Amino acid sequence: MRTEGGLDSGTPVWFYYARPSTTRVQNDEEYFATFKQVTSGLLQLDGVANGLPTDFRGCGLTRALIPQVATQHAARIRSSRHRPSEGETRTEAATKVWESMVKRNVAYYDAAEDRYYFPLQAGAA
Repeated sequence: MRTEGGLDSGTPVWFYYARPSTTRVQNDEEYFATFKQVTSGLLQLDGVANGLPTDFRGCGLTRALIPQVATQHAARIRSSRHRPSEGETRTEAATKVWESMVKRNVAYYDAAEDRYYFPLQAGAA
């Protein structure tokens, strides 16, 4: 795992890159996720691209990364909303990741905001 930090229009962002250590992959094949700071203690999973071979798709990379990022930044993680008219989208694949975390009772969905949150907080769900 490799992490890079930066700024996007003055907003702190972190880029996470992953490649399997036991399998040979091409130079451009990698998993990539972006988290942007919303407020102190709150990050948003802003985008994911899994360019790894098919054996490494749907195997829980994002589901495993979210808790690590939350711990590393001492922050809650939220999803994007699906509101393309407001410049924000959440893909069907991303929704499935978040729903699997809800089913495991480690994240929750806030219907009023149309966002998922990790970790599960008291009174949520």
